[in-house]
Amino acid sequence: MTSFTQRFSSQGNLTTFERWLSLLGGVGLLMSAVRGSTTGRLARGSAGLSLLARGAAGHCAMKAALSGESSLTEGLKEQWQQLTSQVSQIRETGEPIDSLESLYDSELQELHSSEAQFCLLAETLRSVINSPELAFRIEEYSTELKSRQVDLESLLARVGADVTGEADDAMHALVEETHKMAALADRNVRDAAVTASLQRIIHYKIAGYGTIASYAKALRRHEEAGHFAQLADRDKAIDTELTELAKGTLNPQAAQPGTTKGAAKPMTPPESLH
Repeated sequence: MTSFTQRFSSQGNLTTFERWLSLLGGVGLLMSAVRGSTTGRLARGSAGLSLLARGAAGHCAMKAALSGESSLTEGLKEQWQQLTSQVSQIRETGEPIDSLESLYDSELQELHSSEAQFCLLAETLRSVINSPELAFRIEEYSTELKSRQVDLESLLARVGADVTGEADDAMHALVEETHKMAALADRNVRDAAVTASLQRIIHYKIAGYGTIASYAKALRRHEEAGHFAQLADRDKAIDTELTELAKGTLNPQAAQPGTTKGAAKPMTPPESLH
């Protein structure tokens, strides 16, 4: 599947801060799309995916129009072309989704891809983490992620779905941004920055598990629904642990004078899952 960050050919015109806002806003909308009416969920889900695309691509056609790089008409036209191009590529490369069962299978595939990508990220972060406590938390969580991959592969085999089917491009974008943050942040603030990036990813995963739990419940797969709900609760607990670590240790350390400044340790990019 084409990389999420390669779907737009336009030159980026967003700052790093604007890209993070778009990614965070997209994750928030996807999380809110778990509840509410069908129309509302679709609207919030579409808006969330659009923001994730904007943040991953680093380009906003509307901003280009407002800044004078192009006319408003051209900006709207370009934005529409980007969105329709993305939908077209998804239709060409993905299997048709024509029932809740196929939607459930697709979500399973994306969750498997998501956990696999996050596990690789956790392994590569070992070389740049300075806090022993944070390193231990990441190592412990990485072990859990490997176990989840096995569980998801078992579920995919049970429903007859291909393990390598749907790649989670949104997770790919979030992982890329985490690598970028780890590379840009000085040593004295790196742990705080990486922790914030990890929490953004965990929030996205919570939304994913909440969504598939609701699908499983609607399909009367109550055991699976309960399992996914437990995983969402586990991720919420991990998010709380990271928040406490950040507030109690990492953020106060980052606020101290930069006596340990230094270039980021080199990270070996994980093998692409696309």
